[in-house]
Amino acid sequence: MMRIGLFTDAYLPEITGVTTAVSQLRAELERLGHETYVYAPRYDRPYDEEPRTFRFRSGGVFAYKTARIAVPYSHEASKSFGALDVVHSHTPFSLAYAAFTAAYRHRLPHVQTYHTYLSQYRHYIPRPIRPSVRAAEKYSAALCNRCSVITVPTRSILDELVRFGVRRPIRILPFGPDMNVYAQPAVWEPRKAMGIPDGAPLLLYAGRMAGEKNLSFVLEAFAKVHETAENAVMAWAGDGPLRAWLEEESDRLGLHDAVRFPGFLDRQRLTDLYKETDLFLFASKTETQGLVLAEAMAGGAPVIAVRAMGVRDVVADGVSGILVSESVDEFAGCVVGTLADPGLRVTLSEGARRAAEEMSLQNCARRFAEIYEESRAEAPRPRTWRRLVGRRVRARRQRSRLTATRR
Repeated sequence: MMRIGLFTDAYLPEITGVTTAVSQLRAELERLGHETYVYAPRYDRPYDEEPRTFRFRSGGVFAYKTARIAVPYSHEASKSFGALDVVHSHTPFSLAYAAFTAAYRHRLPHVQTYHTYLSQYRHYIPRPIRPSVRAAEKYSAALCNRCSVITVPTRSILDELVRFGVRRPIRILPFGPDMNVYAQPAVWEPRKAMGIPDGAPLLLYAGRMAGEKNLSFVLEAFAKVHETAENAVMAWAGDGPLRAWLEEESDRLGLHDAVRFPGFLDRQRLTDLYKETDLFLFASKTETQGLVLAEAMAGGAPVIAVRAMGVRDVVADGVSGILVSESVDEFAGCVVGTLADPGLRVTLSEGARRAAEEMSLQNCARRFAEIYEESRAEAPRPRTWRRLVGRRVRARRQRSRLTATRR
């Protein structure tokens, strides 16, 4: 049994790919018999508190007010650091420094999971203080090089980190869905709840509604799809800064009756929606993986996506979905053609489920536990470290005395 500290700047009640990954990983590690400690921001809105969860004072993040940036110090949290066997950070932001403090002070191995492709999220920082792309890449490298081992969800991100200058060991380990949830009976009837007629093609986007997700492209493509498949309905599950704009733009394009905005859905209701979906549409080009892709695939929803870094490592073109270039006409044509070919949709749906099972949460948690054990075995023991530091201090003092004597 290990005691594992999970450090994250995004956690419940915020709903993002990172919060989903961290909360599900915690539950699975606990099921495997380990003890987890979570270090996360404090939120203004209500949330259910969990045992061994430490909340840090926090505030809004510039233009993205639902996210939080935490003050990386908590006296209560710091008292728990000594109980940990391994540190696992899921953030490059403020609480990464709390993770560094815990690892340094107690000589613990530090695993860093690279969830966020930082250079593509610079638009949330005001222009006067916005770093350049290269500066964001150097920051990522500097942060990763202070850790024991880095995990990334895809080969594309591994190649990027190497290009940035990361020299620490990197392991490819994608986060996947909790397959146990998909085996449970339905608790929600999405079509009935959203007023979608039986037989009408249901298209879906789920996730954060923000600029980096390229949602204006998806909406424009759906408008073209609707010209041919007039009974098709597009559901937008989730929330974010762009939700109001998407609703207004849908009305402007004459799609009011063809779109649905169910908002945030709990895990089981979102799973039921995936199972009812004919095609999952995705156009983000900033993903390290795109956990939502694996979730949709686990529900049997084939993915139509823009061919981009991260996405192409999750979606096998022609097997679990179809990848296209960033062309509205090509994307819309692919959606219409796939809707018109039931046999292709069945083939892609079966391939999507198989791929999701390979990336399952259960496999992911077991592999992380192995990485933790490997990191602990390779980490220097505290006594050895103290002897090493002692020798260096004594050597420095001796050099100082020699220098003083020569003077």
